[in-house]
Amino acid sequence: MNDKDVTSPPEVMPKRPSKDGRFLLAIGISTAYGMLVRLAFGLYAPLQSALPHAGGAMLMSFLFLTPFIVGMLMVYVDRANMSWPKAIFSPCIPMMLVLLLSALTAIEGSICILLAAPIFMILSAIGGVLMFAVLKAAVPRARHFCFVLLVPLMLGYGERELPLPNATRVTAASVHINAPPAQIWHLINDAEGIQPDEMAQGLAWRIGVPYPVSALTVASPDGRVRKLRWQKGVHFDEPIVAWQENRLIRWTYRFATDSIPPGALDEHVQVGGKYFDLVDTSYQLDPEQGGTRLSIQVSYRVTTQFNWYAVPLARLLVGDAANTILHFYKRRCEDNPMPESRTVAMTATGAAP
Repeated sequence: MNDKDVTSPPEVMPKRPSKDGRFLLAIGISTAYGMLVRLAFGLYAPLQSALPHAGGAMLMSFLFLTPFIVGMLMVYVDRANMSWPKAIFSPCIPMMLVLLLSALTAIEGSICILLAAPIFMILSAIGGVLMFAVLKAAVPRARHFCFVLLVPLMLGYGERELPLPNATRVTAASVHINAPPAQIWHLINDAEGIQPDEMAQGLAWRIGVPYPVSALTVASPDGRVRKLRWQKGVHFDEPIVAWQENRLIRWTYRFATDSIPPGALDEHVQVGGKYFDLVDTSYQLDPEQGGTRLSIQVSYRVTTQFNWYAVPLARLLVGDAANTILHFYKRRCEDNPMPESRTVAMTATGAAP
């Protein structure tokens, strides 16, 4: 047979993904990266009991670098079909999927997810825009970009041993209640049968904090203690450190090892935990225009490497909770006015142990 009679088979070019296929591939790869990094940071958890500082998801290298790189990765993989608007908004898709998967797999609780979502969305969009700007100049080689993907883990390893700064803040609020001080004082020290709808407007409870059930002041060998019970089995003590009948009350907080059952609160926002705590709370009652001005002051601690972000969130939640509690007292007192004879008797004999 003659060489001229031999015909080579036509060369088969590999089929490239369609525009939509490339977009879905970018979403899948970016989402997988975000989840793998979250799981990798979770490997720090066993070390946290031995380390006094931050670990896992509470590292800046995870919270701020990971969504940024997710955005970069999304744009890099889908670079053939990218535009400025798409570079801004498309990175939010894998970031939302990472948050959704974290919720479905119980890696994170609803409170942490909702608090982290704003910064995750913003940083992923910034990462996408930066990557698109880089692509306008040159396309980084895949092996170089792979090094970028490892940066959060490399920085996180060192960051977890850095000391955490404390930030203590105070939130204050007040409300006028058409009720005498003695009636309000009694309710502060004996509030039982609290229903979820009485606190439902509070932001903290909307995003997953267990609803309060009761608050009762009792006598103990060490003095008066206010006993708190929340839903999901949460319970803790509030030792009273200042007491002026019908005028002023202040307490600190005391948590036992079983005060907050597993799953009742997200680990990273747990009251009395490593990153957040309530220091003390006080109520002041001042007669005013035929009623009472009830004022609350709450001191709290935030301990993270990113207090510039965590403190405003804590201020929002604590301030909103303080106002919700004040209006709980207002509604209960005004909806159930106490007979004057009983008010006089309570003022003379004391409203609580």
